Amino acid sequence: MKRILMLFIAVSLAYSCKSTKEASTETGTAAVEKSIEKKLQQTWILENLNGKVLTEKDFSKFPKIDMTSSAFSGSTGCNAIKGNLLSKGAGQIQFLNLTSETKKCDSKKEAEFLQLLRTTSGYSIENNKLYLSNQFGLTMSFKKG
Repeated sequence: MKRILMLFIAVSLAYSCKSTKEASTETGTAAVEKSIEKKLQQTWILENLNGKVLTEKDFSKFPKIDMTSSAFSGSTGCNAIKGNLLSKGAGQIQFLNLTSETKKCDSKKEAEFLQLLRTTSGYSIENNKLYLSNQFGLTMSFKKG
């Protein structure tokens, strides 16, 4: 019985290591293959959050995002943010490895902004405005900065 258990553990470990390696290789390849569209690669300033136009009370300064072909940086209006971008095709985008400073801010909407960035899966650009969405629909809109 003990030998069977040891064999089961060894096979389980070998299989889990293999599947983890394959998954990370696949993700790495996808990130290299799809850089972000040129028209996204600029500065965007947040105008609308979850269907509400921003006011001075929501943020001390309006959040902004500077996008390159594979990364982003910017500000929540108080804290600096940065991370990686991934596109799986036209109209699809993800903000990965998002990190943020942790200064105490008066911003009432900072946590909501960060959470919506983390769950973003799609985008569109119309009339010089960037619209981000997740599985539930439109979440934010930005103007060119």
